[in-house]
Amino acid sequence: MKTKLLTKLLLSACLAAPMAMTAHAAGTYEMRVGNITSNDAQERSGQIFIDLVEEKSGGKIKGKLYSGGSLGSNDEVMRGLRLGSIQGNINPSGYLSQFVAQAGVLTLPWLFPGNNAEEQIENITNIMRGQAGDKIKELAAERGFHVVSLFGLGPNQIYLREYDKSKSVMENLQGQRIRTIGGQEHTQTVNDWGARAIHMSLPEVYTSIQQGVLDGFDLPAAVTVRLKYHEQAPNVLLTNHIVLTQYIAVSKAWYDSLPDDLKKAVDEAGKETEGLGTQEYVDEQNEALNLLASNDNFTVIELSDADRAALQKLNKEGVWAEVAKNPAKADMLKLLEEDIKKLAK
Repeated sequence: MKTKLLTKLLLSACLAAPMAMTAHAAGTYEMRVGNITSNDAQERSGQIFIDLVEEKSGGKIKGKLYSGGSLGSNDEVMRGLRLGSIQGNINPSGYLSQFVAQAGVLTLPWLFPGNNAEEQIENITNIMRGQAGDKIKELAAERGFHVVSLFGLGPNQIYLREYDKSKSVMENLQGQRIRTIGGQEHTQTVNDWGARAIHMSLPEVYTSIQQGVLDGFDLPAAVTVRLKYHEQAPNVLLTNHIVLTQYIAVSKAWYDSLPDDLKKAVDEAGKETEGLGTQEYVDEQNEALNLLASNDNFTVIELSDADRAALQKLNKEGVWAEVAKNPAKADMLKLLEEDIKKLAK
């Protein structure tokens, strides 16, 4: 009991530590970046950003990536960013939407164009360089986050423990308990189909499917393969319904404390990471999808045009209609749709 109490007190002290403590020798700054994953494109993208910051700052900013949740949960890291006790974070945009509601629009299903994972990832990166991306950065800054990168991560598919080939895709989804990333748009997408969205910490998914607590999950192929979740849910619906966006943010309090030349270094590093991170995700997603397709113990279910149209119709009448009722989210969607049209020209 005493050990647990001491640990909590030490954690509280760390989070409350003055931001000025991140400065070491004269003109040198510490940049700790939190990352919940490990050994994947997200971790590599985070390290790319850190390496670029150190290079462009001439070594005046010393960065370190803390992967595997070693700085705490996503919620704890985001709180640390607002305080300035943690300087950076990399994650899918669904986590940013907890603080910037309009960012949830990025997880609307069937929003981003593309005929395959590679096109969808690259399209998001280009679209996020438009007015919608600028608006998200502006709103995030008001809440204590300086967003330096927004780029494509990859499309989600639905993985199920069991699939009855005698039934339609829609029939197979009815009542299924499917783990999703948190966020209103993401969870309602699955609920619109007649399934039941369950928000659960990622490390709990494998055993939850194994024990029958979950019937499936909603994730990109690369995450699924890396964590071996397909061993417990060997049926994939190639929906590609939600295409995730990656963000990298630094603490605005920390960023504002930097001299102008170092602010420029951080911003330039973030912008350059977008292109390099995009390629990391393209390579990772393609490799994972090819591995699943070649696995004899795994069943890949392609959606027919009728199946896809049925899912899209339910989402247009459900989650899309809900977004339209929210003025702030509706405005963000309008900006996104304008940026998407510009991409098509």
